[in-house]
Parts: sequence; C-alpha cells; structure tokens
Amino acid sequence: MTAIIGIMSAAMAAPINGSYLARVAHAIECARGDLSAMQPVAERAAAALANGGKLWAAGQPSLVSEISGRAGGFMMIRALGSEPPDPADVVLYTPEIGAGMPDPLKNTQALVVTFGSRPVHDQWPFFPNHAEEAGISPTLANAIPAWIFTGETIAALTRLGKMPVIYESIGSYSGIPRITQYKNGDIAFHDDKEVPPVAAGVIANRYINTIKAMLDRVDREQRRQLDKTGAWCRAARKRGAQLFMYSMGHLFPDEVGKTDIGKLFHSDVWNAGFRTSPKPDDVYRPGDMIVLIGYQQPPDDLLRKARPAGARVAFTALRHERDFAHDRGVIWIDPMWDWPDACVPLEGYDVPLLAASGLINGAIAWEIHRLAVQN
Repeated sequence: MTAIIGIMSAAMAAPINGSYLARVAHAIECARGDLSAMQPVAERAAAALANGGKLWAAGQPSLVSEISGRAGGFMMIRALGSEPPDPADVVLYTPEIGAGMPDPLKNTQALVVTFGSRPVHDQWPFFPNHAEEAGISPTLANAIPAWIFTGETIAALTRLGKMPVIYESIGSYSGIPRITQYKNGDIAFHDDKEVPPVAAGVIANRYINTIKAMLDRVDREQRRQLDKTGAWCRAARKRGAQLFMYSMGHLFPDEVGKTDIGKLFHSDVWNAGFRTSPKPDDVYRPGDMIVLIGYQQPPDDLLRKARPAGARVAFTALRHERDFAHDRGVIWIDPMWDWPDACVPLEGYDVPLLAASGLINGAIAWEIHRLAVQN
C-alpha cells in the first residue's frame, strides 16, 4: 500500500495571471485540503519525538533555513548533515531542484516526511506545495506544507503531554536569552510550562486563516505602493538603469537570487537593523531602482547611501524610517505581519507559533517582479 498522500486537493480555479499575493493565498487554501492526510503523519512524528527521536531538516537549503532557527518553529530541529538519521528520528525533507537524494537518506529507516511538487519515495509521506495549481514559485510554495506540518506536529505533541521548546524572534528582547536558556534546542521539551492539549487542525487552520488575511490586507492596503514600485522598476529598465533587490532572512536571499527574480534584479543580502552585519558595496547612480525585502527594522543605512546618489528605494519592514517618511523617492511597503513574526497564539504558552514573514515577504517580492516585467 502506498504511503504517498495528499497529492490531490479539491479542484479550485487558480488566479495564475493575477496578483501574486492572491496566488500564494490560493496555494495555502489548497493546502488546507491536505490536513486530514497530514494529521496521522504528524501523530507518528510526534510519537517518535516524544520517545527521544531527533528532528532533522534536509534538502532545499533555503527551506531548511526557513524551518530551522526560525521564530515560531521547533528549537530542537537541526539541519541533517552527512550522517544518516537513526530509525527513531524524523526528517522533514524538501527535494532540491536539480539535486539527487542526499546520501544520508538513502536506505534510511527514519520517518521521512516530504514536501514539494511530486513524491520521491513510495514509502515516504508526501505533501504537495500546490505551486503548479496556484502559479507560484515552487521553492516559496514548499514553505506552506512545511509550516503547516510543523503546527500539526506541535499540536500532536501537546496531546501526548509534551510541549516542545519554540523559538522566539531574535528581534525581541528575550529572543537570544531564550536560545541560551534552552541551549538552542538541546533542551527539546519544556518542564517549566504546561500547555493544554490542542485538537488536530486547530493550529493549522489558524495559521492558514492568518496568513491569508495578511496577504489580502497587503493586496488591498498596499496596492498603491506595490503598483508604484512596479512602475519605478519598469521605468528604470526602460532607461537602462540598474535594478537591485536585497533581502534577508531564511528563505532569502535564495528566493531572490536563485529564481527568475535574480535574472532581473541584482541580488544580495542586506541585513537591515543588524549593525555588525556586512553590507554590499554596490555603487548607485541616478535613476537606479533598489528594492529591499526586509524584516523588522527599516534599512536606514541603505536609504542614507542610496538617496543622495539619486537612486530610488522601495522596502518592506514593520515600520518606516522617520527621516525618509516624506521622501518622494522612497516607498515603504507594510507587510502586515506583527513584530514577533510567528503568528499563531497557543493557550498557556509564552510565544506564538509558525512564522509569517517568509511567505508574506516572498509573495511581495514576487509581486514586485510580476509588476516589473509587465509591458
């Protein structure tokens, strides 16, 4: 009997020619149809972890980063190295496009849960990314079932009386002390907190509803800023100016630099708000267009470099930079997720679950690309 599950969801018309934010919302709604198949697998994973198994992430590097060391995710999770997992372990595996199966997973007896465009092993549970139905980037889409499965596994663990330690954003005052307190996941479960059991589907549906609401709000309330950004990009292309798209955080910069976005925009990492992080030394000219897909803090250092050089800037962050709030060469796009990034509250727990920024920021980056290439 095959272990491949969740390949098909209820048929829906995908808005593949419209707003990228709506497309991502469509992919997330498609994933809701996979929940009934996902829940028994999450229970198997939870049982393995509760019995001392380790949790690994493997495959697509940006997705491994997205679900490892991430606000709202398991602190115990580790990137799979060169050693094979033990039979008692759990591996979240997203095949990397163009790469073969990692050697440590060949002939493994661990529970390997896969996410992607198609199954890779007839004995491994598989959950689709719905990228084709929705018309979105498959590497971005992989984060959808990965986060939903994470939520369902957390819920299944609570039903076993175990609460895993969850990361808090390092942008919060207690984020780094929390990592120290729990030894960066070496302490996998709490003995200092009691969380009521969570029914199957509760966390996943809250996440789906929350992300869809954020995407819809960006599409409605930030449409003028998005359209203006696209127009500035098209104008820069027309006059032969440079286009840059800087980004930061887990799925990024790969979701820019290793996709079609990176064929149009010069891509690099710009960690806005992290003073000690090195920044690109690119030279800007009048008429250049710069987009930053940021995180919590505005890119004040980028603005102070780019604007005097005559380059225009559009950026996503949770707040504007006050010194440029009225600068006609600057666009601020509010991504509509909150400071903690993780977005699903859990009764009795001190930090929320499941990160929002990767999906929302990814949708915004691709929407800007869509608008930039319009005729």
